[in-house]
Amino acid sequence: MKVANVNLHIALLTDGEPFHGASPEEQALGGSETACVQMARALAARGHRVQVFCRCPRPGMCQGVVYRDRRDLVQAAGEERFDVLVVSRFFAALDLPLQAGLRVLWNHDILDTPLALAQRLDRLDLCLVLSRFHAQDYAGKLPELAGRLVGTVNGLDLDLLEHASQGVTRDPRLVTYVSRPERGLRLLLEYIWPRLRQAYPDLTLALCGYGVENTPLPAAVRREHAAIARLIQESPGVRLLGPLAKREYYRHLASCALLLYPCVFPEISCISALEAQALGTPMVTSDAFALSETVVQPRFLVPGAPGSAEYLETYLERALEFLQRPEEALALAAQAQATVRSRHDWAMIAGQWEDLFLARLGARAAAQAPALAASLLLSGARGAAETLLARPLNLPIEGPAPADPDEAGLITTLAETLRGVAAHLGGPGEVGVISADQGRTATELANRLPWPVCELDPEAPAAGQCLAVVIRDRLERSPEPARFLGQAAACCRPGGYLLLCVASGAWPLLMPGHLARLHDLGREDILSLLPGRPVCLSFMPRGLVGQGGERFHAGRWLALAPAQGPALGALDPQAALRRVRPAPPELLAEVKRAGLI
Repeated sequence: MKVANVNLHIALLTDGEPFHGASPEEQALGGSETACVQMARALAARGHRVQVFCRCPRPGMCQGVVYRDRRDLVQAAGEERFDVLVVSRFFAALDLPLQAGLRVLWNHDILDTPLALAQRLDRLDLCLVLSRFHAQDYAGKLPELAGRLVGTVNGLDLDLLEHASQGVTRDPRLVTYVSRPERGLRLLLEYIWPRLRQAYPDLTLALCGYGVENTPLPAAVRREHAAIARLIQESPGVRLLGPLAKREYYRHLASCALLLYPCVFPEISCISALEAQALGTPMVTSDAFALSETVVQPRFLVPGAPGSAEYLETYLERALEFLQRPEEALALAAQAQATVRSRHDWAMIAGQWEDLFLARLGARAAAQAPALAASLLLSGARGAAETLLARPLNLPIEGPAPADPDEAGLITTLAETLRGVAAHLGGPGEVGVISADQGRTATELANRLPWPVCELDPEAPAAGQCLAVVIRDRLERSPEPARFLGQAAACCRPGGYLLLCVASGAWPLLMPGHLARLHDLGREDILSLLPGRPVCLSFMPRGLVGQGGERFHAGRWLALAPAQGPALGALDPQAALRRVRPAPPELLAEVKRAGLI
């Protein structure tokens, strides 16, 4: 598998049914939730750093993906910087002040609330749709969205399909329905199944699907489910399988002579149709909605308005034809199988997403350079802004770094951390401070610690005498952060520590005196400068400026790491540009009026 040249930090965010990283192997799971897990795995396999936020009963790492409960979003909003944020289905999440260069809405439904989405268009860059039918629905209901629509497809875990179906024997008298009940099961049980059963008294209809008992449903759907439940009890030859995990579900689907789906629901893709075709299982369904695109074998599609008398007669004739001539049906299914497997591999689709994301992120540099530069400057990444504009910025000369809004609390935290270092190393020692505040931090720490504290000059380091070196508001101002860290580390005795106190985020919007930073350092930047070393990181939020999804965070990272260790790393020169969003027009105008760009 090709691995990406650029490793993106990607977040997938959704709501709805609870799941975790191993849910497809352990339980029945809805189509959009399955897609989320499998796409996350495919992106991680390409080398990207992927996090999934959902209703997660079992957080943690699974197959290279970090799964987190959606309650973590409050913390993640301040601490995480994503290159790409993919919101699956629930577009109200675009209101969250999550830091991401590209915001993508991955749609799995028809558009029921166009006005609600229209209110969030300024927070949305791309809108992924799963078929031409899906795109027409969105463009028709919200024409201003048309330019942001991008087609993609649902994928399949082909390895799982292959392994699960090995050795399965197909039962010529077993048919199945696997979709949600309200999408066509009543039509099947009332009008089609009795006549199929009359023609083949030994025919069995197996029903399976993920449970919706605990899902909030409209009253009309609840009534439909109750009517269907009565029909199931009254219908001979019907077997309830209940919810099945993917492996068992695929074994079942591969064992059936037919998938019966007289669809009356506006499917925008239909995962079950893709899965049946990929397993070589014949099917009979409606030539309507996106099924006309998803189902690649025309003989599997029934024309006419679903539910009409003409449709029902044609549907019955087609199902009987396939039951009477199973070899012909399987030959058609084999043709469909090859086509579907070539188009719907998650690994291939992940590569297409990667190309799309990188192309869109790259195109912004030329099309929106001033707006991006304004955001970079206000987030403290002046170096990236100057690189983007290919010129130095004529900024006011900055004096000493201003005090923190909670200066006393910050100094207390630094002092407590240094006491912990001394305890770990078995005794006190001299503490060095490299700061941009004209000795304020060194003086305050000296007042709180019972050991010598001195201000250091990183250009003339004292050779190996310090228990620890505190670096405050200097690393992010250095043209060469790795070289700066190396000089600071040279001040430490063997076994000593570096304690970084780094201003991160939109400090210029929070308080004056913060335009001198060259780098906006986040978690991943700090770790990239200290590769292979154990690093203890904590984030101290300091403010949130703005409104809605366009709010800007400011905070401080504290990082404690051994002074000695593997060679120091380097910053990704393009990372700051990837994860920043263009400044809104009113903010860009204000930055220009101030003469900052």
